[in-house]
Amino acid sequence: MTMLPRRESLPAVTAAAGVAIIFGVFGVLGGLLIEVSMLLLPDMQTSAGRPAIPSGTRTMAGFVWLFLIAVAAFGIFVAVGIVRRRNWARISILVWGGLMAVVSAITIPVLFFVFSAMPAMLPKDAAAAPVISVMKWISVLFYGIPLGVGIWWLVLFTRPRVAAAFTAPVVLATYPTTMDVSGFPLPQPSTTTSLSLKPACPLPLMILAGFLIFSAFFMVLLVLVPLTGSMPFFFFGHFYTGLTAKVILGLMGLVFGVAGVGMFKLKPWALHTILVLQCVFLVNGIMSVLNPHFLAVMQEAMQRADAENPAFIGGNPFLTGSFFQAIMIFSLCFSTALIALLLFYRSRFLEAGAAAKA
Repeated sequence: MTMLPRRESLPAVTAAAGVAIIFGVFGVLGGLLIEVSMLLLPDMQTSAGRPAIPSGTRTMAGFVWLFLIAVAAFGIFVAVGIVRRRNWARISILVWGGLMAVVSAITIPVLFFVFSAMPAMLPKDAAAAPVISVMKWISVLFYGIPLGVGIWWLVLFTRPRVAAAFTAPVVLATYPTTMDVSGFPLPQPSTTTSLSLKPACPLPLMILAGFLIFSAFFMVLLVLVPLTGSMPFFFFGHFYTGLTAKVILGLMGLVFGVAGVGMFKLKPWALHTILVLQCVFLVNGIMSVLNPHFLAVMQEAMQRADAENPAFIGGNPFLTGSFFQAIMIFSLCFSTALIALLLFYRSRFLEAGAAAKA
């Protein structure tokens, strides 16, 4: 009697799919709750009679949460693909886990810095230090969970045995036992697994491509949504704000999005485009830090933009010189790390691209 082929049991993979479904469901429900809340409370005002959320900000938040709901829903489909051992789902969950791990690893120290600086910015008679301390550790727990899950997914789905379960055909069929004339079983026929894997983008560059596509959506959205203010842009000694800054940011978003898709498709021009842009941004950042007027101009522009935000009627308390210096140092380190990553994996990427073309 011949048994039908069956998949190898991998409990850790099934558990990872279950966690992905939980994340996706919570993401969809949380996003829908926020969207409904913004629709039901359109006229909420501050004590001064001003709208609690400006209309432009409300529109921006609505589009952002719709996008996040779509991402969470896609995560549920990825989990189903993991259960069915689809390789596209394995790649998707690797990119998802990498983004979660990187974003969480960056967010945790940033929140520590912000919450540590808050008591010094509040009035001396404000007894908010215990509350801020509790919020700090709640934030660490909130972002620590996706950090741990992201690392777990990266380790699990890059193991050779797990990767083979998603890429190799199932060859676990049991052959009928054949007896010789003496009654002893003959050796079972040997099977060879014909496995031809398609060339793929190196995983770190895959995660970077996902980050670029994800960022491109928000950068382009800043141009389409009528916000009252926008992030000022400082480029080689020239200062841009308002519509000009938004258009520049939108064009950068388009380039990032197209290059991110190109990196997934192993296009050499995509990697070189991002590499050149990161080098330009690094040089621009260094020149901005060395410019004696940069911090003052940026701080003034951001304070003007926040003047229309009812949450910061008296000015944003976080827009201090030390805050901008910390942000600039982090940006320079981040750009340097991305350039090193692109250069380190460049040869492997080009080899995979040449193999895919052949």
